[in-house]
Amino acid sequence: MSDGESQSLSEREREVLMLLAQGLRDRDIAKSLYISERTVKFHLNNLPPQLKARTRCQAIYQAVVKGLI
Repeated sequence: MSDGESQSLSEREREVLMLLAQGLRDRDIAKSLYISERTVKFHLNNLPPQLKARTRCQAIYQAVVKGLI
Protein backbone atom coordinates (compact mmCIF):
# COMPACT_ATOMS: atom_id res chain seq x y z
CA MET A 1 0.00 0.00 0.00
CA SER A 2 1.39 3.37 -0.95
CA ASP A 3 1.06 6.51 1.13
CA GLY A 4 -1.40 7.89 -1.42
CA GLU A 5 -3.74 4.97 -0.88
CA SER A 6 -3.56 5.18 2.89
CA GLN A 7 -4.36 8.90 2.72
CA SER A 8 -7.21 8.44 0.24
CA LEU A 9 -9.82 7.55 2.87
CA SER A 10 -10.84 9.87 5.65
CA GLU A 11 -11.36 8.57 9.16
CA ARG A 12 -15.13 8.90 8.71
CA GLU A 13 -15.03 7.00 5.41
CA ARG A 14 -13.15 4.20 7.16
CA GLU A 15 -15.73 4.13 9.95
CA VAL A 16 -18.59 3.95 7.46
CA LEU A 17 -16.84 1.24 5.47
CA MET A 18 -16.08 -0.79 8.60
CA LEU A 19 -19.72 -0.72 9.66
CA LEU A 20 -20.83 -1.62 6.15
CA ALA A 21 -18.42 -4.57 6.21
CA GLN A 22 -20.06 -5.69 9.47
CA GLY A 23 -23.36 -5.91 7.63
CA LEU A 24 -25.08 -2.75 8.81
CA ARG A 25 -27.53 -0.98 6.54
CA ASP A 26 -27.17 2.71 5.65
CA ARG A 27 -29.84 3.63 8.20
CA ASP A 28 -28.08 1.71 10.98
CA ILE A 29 -24.69 3.19 10.08
CA ALA A 30 -26.22 6.67 10.29
CA LYS A 31 -27.68 5.99 13.73
CA SER A 32 -24.43 4.47 14.97
CA LEU A 33 -22.31 7.42 13.84
CA TYR A 34 -24.89 10.13 14.65
CA ILE A 35 -24.96 11.38 11.06
CA SER A 36 -27.73 11.54 8.47
CA GLU A 37 -28.46 8.67 6.14
CA ARG A 38 -27.76 11.06 3.28
CA THR A 39 -24.24 11.64 4.63
CA VAL A 40 -23.69 7.88 4.83
CA LYS A 41 -24.76 7.52 1.20
CA PHE A 42 -22.43 10.39 0.25
CA HIS A 43 -19.46 8.61 1.84
CA LEU A 44 -20.42 5.26 0.33
CA ASN A 45 -20.75 6.77 -3.14
CA ASN A 46 -17.26 8.27 -2.83
CA LEU A 47 -15.58 5.03 -1.73
CA PRO A 48 -15.63 2.84 -4.87
CA PRO A 49 -13.72 5.29 -7.11
CA GLN A 50 -11.14 5.90 -4.39
CA LEU A 51 -10.59 2.16 -4.01
CA LYS A 52 -10.77 1.43 -7.73
CA ALA A 53 -13.92 -0.63 -7.29
CA ARG A 54 -17.30 -0.63 -9.00
CA THR A 55 -19.55 -1.72 -6.14
CA ARG A 56 -19.74 -1.41 -2.39
CA CYS A 57 -18.81 -5.07 -2.03
CA GLN A 58 -15.72 -4.61 -4.18
CA ALA A 59 -14.83 -1.50 -2.15
CA ILE A 60 -14.97 -3.53 1.07
CA TYR A 61 -12.79 -6.22 -0.50
CA GLN A 62 -10.24 -3.67 -1.74
CA ALA A 63 -10.13 -1.95 1.66
CA VAL A 64 -9.44 -5.25 3.38
CA VAL A 65 -6.79 -6.28 0.84
CA LYS A 66 -5.07 -2.90 1.21
CA GLY A 67 -5.25 -3.04 5.00
CA LEU A 68 -7.43 0.06 5.30
CA ILE A 69 -9.98 -1.64 7.50
